[in-house]
Amino acid sequence: MSTLIDSFKQIRDDYTPIPFWFWNDYLSEDEITRQMEEMKDKGVDAFVIHPRKGLPKEIEYLSEKYFYYVKYAVSKAKEMNMKVVLYDEAMYPSGSCRGMVVKKNKAFASKGLMMTKAPLEETDAVLVADLATDQGKRYFYMLPSGGNIRGVHENEDDGEIDAPPSSDLLDPEAVKTFIALTHEKYYAELKEYFGSTIIAFFTDEPCILGRNPREGLIPWSDGIYEEYLAAGGTLEDLPLLFEKQSCDNAANAEGTDKSDISHISDKKERVQRARRIYDEVIYARMSRAYYGQLSKWCTDHGIALTGHPEKSTDIGYLQNYTWPCQDIVWRFVEPEDGHALIGEHTTMGKCSSDSARHRGKHRNGNECFGCCGHRDDPYLFTEEDMRWYLNWLFVRGVNLVYPHAFYYSVRDGRGDERPPEVGLGNPFWPQYRKMSNYIKRMCYLNTAAVNNTEIAVLCKPQELSWQIAKPLFENQIEFNYLEEELLNTSCQVTAGTVNITDYSYKLLIYDEDFEKNMSPETVDILQKYRSQGGKTLCFKDDRELLDIIEKNGLRKLKLVNGSKNIRCTYEIKDNAEYVIVTNEGMDKVSDELEIFGKAAVSVWNPYGDVTLDETITDAGTVKLELSKCESRVIFLS
Repeated sequence: MSTLIDSFKQIRDDYTPIPFWFWNDYLSEDEITRQMEEMKDKGVDAFVIHPRKGLPKEIEYLSEKYFYYVKYAVSKAKEMNMKVVLYDEAMYPSGSCRGMVVKKNKAFASKGLMMTKAPLEETDAVLVADLATDQGKRYFYMLPSGGNIRGVHENEDDGEIDAPPSSDLLDPEAVKTFIALTHEKYYAELKEYFGSTIIAFFTDEPCILGRNPREGLIPWSDGIYEEYLAAGGTLEDLPLLFEKQSCDNAANAEGTDKSDISHISDKKERVQRARRIYDEVIYARMSRAYYGQLSKWCTDHGIALTGHPEKSTDIGYLQNYTWPCQDIVWRFVEPEDGHALIGEHTTMGKCSSDSARHRGKHRNGNECFGCCGHRDDPYLFTEEDMRWYLNWLFVRGVNLVYPHAFYYSVRDGRGDERPPEVGLGNPFWPQYRKMSNYIKRMCYLNTAAVNNTEIAVLCKPQELSWQIAKPLFENQIEFNYLEEELLNTSCQVTAGTVNITDYSYKLLIYDEDFEKNMSPETVDILQKYRSQGGKTLCFKDDRELLDIIEKNGLRKLKLVNGSKNIRCTYEIKDNAEYVIVTNEGMDKVSDELEIFGKAAVSVWNPYGDVTLDETITDAGTVKLELSKCESRVIFLS
């Protein structure tokens, strides 16, 4: 125990924050050096070179002059013992190389499927199928989505004349072209630094249709129709792919009688089945064509693939990342109005950490703080705000932090582009070493640690239940999301437990949608698991969930006064046990924490200069008093 406490008190540069460094203006060696020295002085030992809106055309993306500055920064990083993560796009979303993929071959433009009532006259529309329906003939065309990415140079943003076209991420040849234009170019220029100073490539929320696509499209590409049919889809069900919301709306309409509701319910099931098959086909193609190729390239070149997918619930795609990540953006997660626990975005912390846990990944991260300034002032982001978001991540197992963003320049409105500035231009910057030390300390604690739980929440590749997670979080009950794919391929069922990596689960929880759509393999595994005494629960309400956990002795922590804003994670690292506690509310909280079967020995405040709050002399409860944004680490005997 004393060994872990001593290590926890130390500062380890391997766990540094790795900020997005927005290169958004004219560059100079002196200014690059000055900002890197500022970062190093504040304990920031790595950065992401992120070409950003405001980069002048004179320093054209991937040009000789552009690489002059990239090579200067990388060589300087080597000299200063800093690490570099390369960003794989000119702005975002990733995959088009600032439109160069489509410029290389216009057939590589992102594509979608459209359903029409009449033939299209457009020359670039390819007829996939047509179908006679009760409502008349329907035609299905594949055509360019018209989507774009945000570019870095003048007139290249959304809605502007030179906005770069997005490319077809479902087309393996288009993705090969992206890699050749981007990754291979970086490697040719910087080969000597790969695997040492350069540690990873960051790919950012790849979007199949691109931004601002033509209305009425769903993602599509060559060969998707054949794969859809092979997976069990039918021509007759193609119209259902365009009716995802209509059944729900019709069933809830006033004056709908029982016979109509029955018909709507039957159609809703058909829509769900057709959409599930389609989603599985797109997921499999995207995994192979895009993520799989990028992952292999990075592995072959001795660096990590990091970054995050488009959706907060995209846990399946994370298997392709060396360091799986998600991103907190636009205050989708925030302390106000219960938004720390409500909504699909509140699953993202566990999304990345649980993927890493079950797949044996060393690190998992988050691109955090983007557009998370105050509601009434998007530029305002204080030390307290930063701590709140970090604690939200740490208590969910995240151990790699990508702050968004450090701005190279804020002149002429450059600071208005996706604020807040959380680096050199933030008023808190002079005290930032306190924050970087905190990040390093907590990321160290969360790395190579096992969270102490016997409860798993089953999930699909792109669906995570926040409804199940909410009462578990509120009641300090540890759990992990477990992907159905892993249940079927990587888990062993023995003596009433589901075992994977360091985890043995005695209770599996899922929602009604998962129950309706579970694969035959999952049905067989759950039947075997139950026959050995394993417990399952199809979640319907909080009370039933908490009852089964209590009856089966699966609870390890409990707050005496039942505070709903205290979050806890119970971890084991290097044979030492400890609990990380944070205040997720807006006000100071006081409570007492019971730790079942263990005695607390010391309580530490990990922020700033680590201080010993209390030494525990008995095996009773631990008294907690936490102001907003505060955290504690409780070491156990």
